Amino acid sequence: MLGWSPETFWNATAAEFEMTVEGLSGNVRGRPFISREEVRRIAAEHGVRPSLKSNPKARTIGGG
Repeated sequence: MLGWSPETFWNATAAEFEMTVEGLSGNVRGRPFISREEVRRIAAEHGVRPSLKSNPKARTIGGG
């Protein structure tokens, strides 16, 4: 359904996954599903990971 490779799926952040599912379902809430404070807490606890946007191999859904 997502059109992602397994590597892309496992490297995606929760926010990236949530936004993708919302976009595909047409049910975009228009607000973050997680607060900035919660993101800070999780990052402090687990470390910061790069976004998919920084991956040169990342493709947009429906992209060639």
